[in-house]
Amino acid sequence: MLKRALGLAAWVPTAWLISRQLPIEAWRADLHTATGERKRIGLADGGSLQLNTATAVDVDLAQRRVTLVDGELALNVPGATAMSVQTRYGELNVSQADLCVRQQGADCRVSVLKGIVQVRDLNGRMATLQSGQRAPLNASGLGPRMAFDVSQLGWREGVLTAQNQPLGDFLRELERYRPGVLRWDSRLEGLRVSGSFRLDDTDRILQLLASSLGFEVRARTRYWVTLS
Repeated sequence: MLKRALGLAAWVPTAWLISRQLPIEAWRADLHTATGERKRIGLADGGSLQLNTATAVDVDLAQRRVTLVDGELALNVPGATAMSVQTRYGELNVSQADLCVRQQGADCRVSVLKGIVQVRDLNGRMATLQSGQRAPLNASGLGPRMAFDVSQLGWREGVLTAQNQPLGDFLRELERYRPGVLRWDSRLEGLRVSGSFRLDDTDRILQLLASSLGFEVRARTRYWVTLS
């Protein structure tokens, strides 16, 4: 009984880390990335498909369709022959356009960097998003359009950018790229962050922030870090 108990105690955190790296619903996807991994796939028409951290997609090149299972993708379609992106809450038609789609749980956001994207929601209603616009997409349809800063999508170049951003918000975004657990003192939430940080080394990002903002990084292991 003791051996079984010790075995279970060792297996549970290991299974948790594996599920965070490759969520169960993503195991059967055609393409996926683990936590902290990014991937770029060139397309035959000269376009590209990029996957951000912890992302899974199914790809049907014959139908020119990409299904976003979970995570975040960027799709560039330079020609007039359209590709579609299927999400939980609708379909996006992309031609001569560049967009990003982030889908996590019940949250789905569509951002258009270039061109015009046609959106069909679950009720069959059609709408358009213009270059420089972002909108939520959910079971009710496409939400209100808003302008956005393209630097917020710097992950495509491996960069995380902040402009006078609350530290808590920045850390929640950074946490997406780190395996394991990242925790911080609530008193750090309101500190402000500005700068561009390379995502290739998130430990270095934490050290740079600690040095400039005056907090301490305590690491039990690479996978359990506390800021205080």
